[in-house]
Amino acid sequence: MRRKDRGIENQNEIMEIIKRCRVCSLAFSGEDYPYVIPINFGVGVKDGKTVFYFHGAGEGTKFDRIKCDNRIAFSMYAEEELVLKEPACKTTMLYESVCGTGRASVVEDMEEKYEALNLIMRQYDRESGAFEFDARVVEKTAVFKLEAEDMTGKTNRPKNR
Repeated sequence: MRRKDRGIENQNEIMEIIKRCRVCSLAFSGEDYPYVIPINFGVGVKDGKTVFYFHGAGEGTKFDRIKCDNRIAFSMYAEEELVLKEPACKTTMLYESVCGTGRASVVEDMEEKYEALNLIMRQYDRESGAFEFDARVVEKTAVFKLEAEDMTGKTNRPKNR
């Protein structure tokens, strides 16, 4: 990271940023070009590791790429705000972001799948109690997880937020 003064290494601070993020962009390798897709997510901590969860149909490009190479890079950002200045070259964007890498795997265990779906819902609705899911739909829904191996945060927001 070029701007070390903007780096965030404290994992609790990074998790606070993640809580404010709405979309995680995943970058998959393989074939002629990388494949990047923005996707909704949930996050939890399991055995001291940050784990991101995603859901989908269980087929298609994401799942094909995971089968070929489960190494994934990710990026997310929260609270961007344009600050216009004169001259224009001094204009800046205030932001908080988290980037990292990890390995993906499909979640087969039904208990972990329910936990993952709850975490995904919790990312967008922190006020509700327990979420209910139709067991038939959950059975058909594919969930994959990304265990973060490396993760850094970055901000140019004022420190006294």
